[in-house]
Amino acid sequence: MNSQELIELTKELIYHATHFDVSYVKEAYADNFLIVNVDKENGINTMNKEQLVAFVQGNKDANAAPFSTKTEFHYAVCEGNTGMVVITRDLELDGKPNRKFLTVFWENISGKWQIVKESSIVRG
Repeated sequence: MNSQELIELTKELIYHATHFDVSYVKEAYADNFLIVNVDKENGINTMNKEQLVAFVQGNKDANAAPFSTKTEFHYAVCEGNTGMVVITRDLELDGKPNRKFLTVFWENISGKWQIVKESSIVRG
C-alpha cells in the first residue's frame, strides 16, 4: 500500500465511523486497539475497541445524526505492514464544536489493514 491508498482507506474509515456503521468499525479496528485522547486541560482519556464499538452502537441505536466527515490530511506514510496518517478533524461532540489533531496508526494484520492505535489532541 502506498501513502495515497492509506489516505483513501482513512477517508473510507471516517465515512463509515461517522455514519455509525458498527460492522465496519468492528472489522477496521484491531482487537488490541487503543486511543489516547488529550483534552484542553491536558487530561487523558483512553478508549479500547470494545468501548469504541459501544460508542458507535449507542449512536446508531439513538438514531444520532452522522458526525461531520470534514478532515484535513497533513501527512501519510506507509512502510511495509505499517502506516501512519496525521489529520485534523472537525467534530461536534455533546453539542459542542471539537477540533482534534489525530495520528492514526494502521497495521496489516493477516492480510487486512486495521487501526491499532490513535492519539487525539484537542486543538483550539
